[in-house]
Amino acid sequence: MSLAMRTAVTPAKPAPEGKLRLFGQVVNHACDPITGEELNMVRWDGALKALPYYDDELAVVD
Repeated sequence: MSLAMRTAVTPAKPAPEGKLRLFGQVVNHACDPITGEELNMVRWDGALKALPYYDDELAVVD
């Protein structure tokens, strides 16, 4: 199940020590051409284009 559009997200993995944590927003959904799974298209703050991520790679920001 994909995350709703406009959901604020961050990577599920902790950021390495001394690195800033990324924050982004789900802007669309896409389909993986190999597995057929639905992906979340996330636009990170400051990025020009959205990148695809699986649900388990993202954490919802409260």
